[in-house]
This record gives sequence, structure tokens and C-alpha cells, in this order.
Amino acid sequence: MIEIAKAISDQSQVIIMDEPTASLSHHETRTLMELIKKLRQKGISIIYISHRLEEVFELADRITVLRDGSTVDTSPAASVTRESLVRKMVDRELSELYAPPISHATTEPVLQVRNLTLRATRSADARIRDVSFTLHRGEVLGIAGLVGSGRTEIMEMIFGMRPCTGQIAVDGKPVSIRNPHDAIEHGIGFVTEDRKAQGLVLGMSVRENFSLTHLARYSPFQFLQRAKEDESCRQFVRTLGVKTTTIEQKVVNLSGGNQQKIVIAKWVALNPKVLIVDEPTRGIDIGAKAEVHALLTRLAARGIGIIVISSDLLEVLAVSDRILVVREGRLNGELSREEATAERVIAAATA
Repeated sequence: MIEIAKAISDQSQVIIMDEPTASLSHHETRTLMELIKKLRQKGISIIYISHRLEEVFELADRITVLRDGSTVDTSPAASVTRESLVRKMVDRELSELYAPPISHATTEPVLQVRNLTLRATRSADARIRDVSFTLHRGEVLGIAGLVGSGRTEIMEMIFGMRPCTGQIAVDGKPVSIRNPHDAIEHGIGFVTEDRKAQGLVLGMSVRENFSLTHLARYSPFQFLQRAKEDESCRQFVRTLGVKTTTIEQKVVNLSGGNQQKIVIAKWVALNPKVLIVDEPTRGIDIGAKAEVHALLTRLAARGIGIIVISSDLLEVLAVSDRILVVREGRLNGELSREEATAERVIAAATA
């Protein structure tokens, strides 16, 4: 919000906004939408870049579609439908991208969390308390809530990134997790929210980023077995459909969607029992988003328990077998796929 205010205060005649709502709450997004409409009435021109199609249709007078670095089409927004827009963006029909997911959830617990409470180091931290839930093998568990509700902090506690009290069990056995290394040893992987700051080393290659989580597998005698590392990386690149000229290409030069696939691949290569994925499709195009959703479904089919945290309510509703709603550091609702609607999730997140 400060960044947006700074741009507006410069008395600019043209303002470019690139994914401005990526980290905003629902209320903040509505405030921004109204502000943009007022700026337009004052004669200020806005270039609005977004992967959230509902925002594009609400705001745009004209829509330009880019694909692979080239302009595909520019049309008046009134003449464009969601289906035609998606087709131009990815050269595929909407029905091909969003096939109804098949549930692979079982009744077998893979992760159990009881009375997890953040060990307060600052007064603000004490709000995350008494969190209890169970994740089942093959289940995709969605975590919803407003920005700042504590969704990410809860998962960081499970992964050993934040000190906490309470009990954690994996495969029914109590475990002690004091740091991320302990979490990895117990079969937990974590695709972090900010892939560029926490998930990747941008100056390193696809291969080097891929093997960061399991480098010891390729160096049993302290010497790196490059041929083995290369073959494993190429296999995952093929399986996940990563678009790269070579596995030696630096990840900084990949698209956001392909960067995200590399982040997921490095954790999947560990064969985790539990995979936590925070904002899995933030800042990637609709085609890559559908591919990531399909990948999560395939991982669940292998028996991995998946936890998906997302600010995109439609995404949570689309991929989850069950949804937990976080409000002010506590679980404030649980909805099955059949029960879950946007209205019910929002009510639990704000009530």
C-alpha cells in the first residue's frame, strides 16, 4: 500500500501497476480497486498487469494479451469473455486447464498437530495459539484466511522456522522439530511463499537449485557424482514440463511458472511424506497455474499429504479436499469440499 501511495503522490499521468494485489487482503484489494477508478476519472492512465482475471475485467477498458514475449491481441474489454481471454493467453480452452480434481485422500493420518502455540519473543507473536489439525495421506488440505491471519507462521512453526510448543506427529509417531533440518529428516518439505528470496538461488543454475535439498544423495563419498545429478535433474525437468534451454541455465532467466516448478521439484525429489506449499501460483500465468494444480494432484495420488496456503480464494476452493480457515492466529473453521463456498470461507475468516 505504501508503494502504491508513493506512485500516486508523484502526480504521474501514467501509472504502471504490476501485480499490485498479490500481497493485499480482500479489503485492501477493494480499496485499491476504488482508488484506481477515481484516478481514471481524473484523467490518469493506468497500465494494470495481473494474472487475476476478475480484476482485469473489473478495471480494464482495453485488454492486451502477451504470450512468449509477443503481443497476441488487443481488444476492448467489453468484447472479451473469460474463455476467449484464456484461450489467447495459453492457446488452450478453459475446460482443458481446469478439469475437476480427483480426490486421493485417505483416512490414514500422515501429520498430526496438537496445541501448537508460538513461543512468544515479541508481544505480537503470542496470538498464534492452540492450533490442532490432522493431515491425511493423499489429502490436499487448503489453508485460507486474511493476509496477516497467521497462516504462514503456523506452517513455519511446523517446519522448525519458528519456536513453538505443542506436539507434532508424523505417521503417528511423535517427532521433535527444532529447525528445518529436523523437519526434512522427518519427511516434511516446504515450498516457501517468496520463491525468489527464500526458494531459489537466482544466480545458480537449474541443476544446482534442484539438488540443493538433497545434494548428499549425489556425493556419498564427499565427491559429487555429476552424471547422477544431471540425470535426476533432467528427469524432473521432463516430468514437470520445465521450459529451459539446458539444466545449466540460470533460474533468474526462467519465467515465474518455471521457477516455481523448480522450487517444487527440489522438494519432491526428497520423496517427502508431507509437502507444504505457500502461495503456489503467485505471480505466474494461468497456464502455469493449471499445471501446478495438476502437479499437486499427481503428488497427492502418490500418497503425499499436501498443505496449500493461498490468498487466492478460488484456488483454495479448486484444489482442496478440505479447508481450514485461520483467523487471528487460531483455526476458526473447517469445511469439506462439498461444504466449502467462497461465502462460508470469508465468513469464517472475518467473523
